[in-house]
Amino acid sequence: MYPDVPWRLIRSLSRKKERDRTGLTVAEGPSVVLAAVEAGVELQALVFAEESADSEKAHTVRQAMDEHDCSCQVFVVPGRLYHKMSGTRTPQGVLGLLRFPFRFARGRPDNTWAQDLDIVGVDIQDPGNVGTLVRTGACAGATSVILCGQSADPFSPKAIRASAGAIFSTGVLYEEDCIALLRQIHDSGKLMYKATPRDGMMPWEADFRSPCAVILGNEARGLSQEILEGPGECVTIPMPGGIESLNAAMACTALLYEAVRQRTGSNV
Repeated sequence: MYPDVPWRLIRSLSRKKERDRTGLTVAEGPSVVLAAVEAGVELQALVFAEESADSEKAHTVRQAMDEHDCSCQVFVVPGRLYHKMSGTRTPQGVLGLLRFPFRFARGRPDNTWAQDLDIVGVDIQDPGNVGTLVRTGACAGATSVILCGQSADPFSPKAIRASAGAIFSTGVLYEEDCIALLRQIHDSGKLMYKATPRDGMMPWEADFRSPCAVILGNEARGLSQEILEGPGECVTIPMPGGIESLNAAMACTALLYEAVRQRTGSNV
């Protein structure tokens, strides 16, 4: 059964224990793999399903590999074997095996802003939400997205897929101790804005032009009392429609685009 294809290894990387043991993860889907190639991320291997190997999307990936001097082992395997490796119900026909933290052949992406704009996700437990948070951060030019506490692994195949490849264009970190992380951010002199559903300042009252971090809490519980009572200011997104709260990714989007508005000098 295609003995050179590391299919058992790739299949095992759906488990965090195996990702941590090997330092490897999987990027799946043409757009995600293409984003990795274009960002200069070093791939260990690329696997195509036979039925997808000659598709337009597969040719786009191969062309990008040539343009960006991306060299790695390339395998074309039967659909049944690809299914064994895929982490999706509807496999997309191409996946990449890569190391994390990611290695960039042409160096890490440059920062968008002169002043840091960080996102901290506290106990964000759903990999899809983690990936969306990363995607939102990348769209707004965030300097880094830091997941902490009981957050889902941002380097899992599900989170990478949910980021739509944006994880390759911004710095992504995981820190176990949230309190220590927030203390470190505060000690660095950055402003800290903690997203809360009520009783905080309005987003436009915050100073997002300065080096700062936006802190978002767990999907169900929000931020802990310890964090709310710690350093930083609370910020609340107005919801005149009467909805109680937004999910973490949507709240992050609203706050970050207020930061973009301020940093670009827009009056809109």
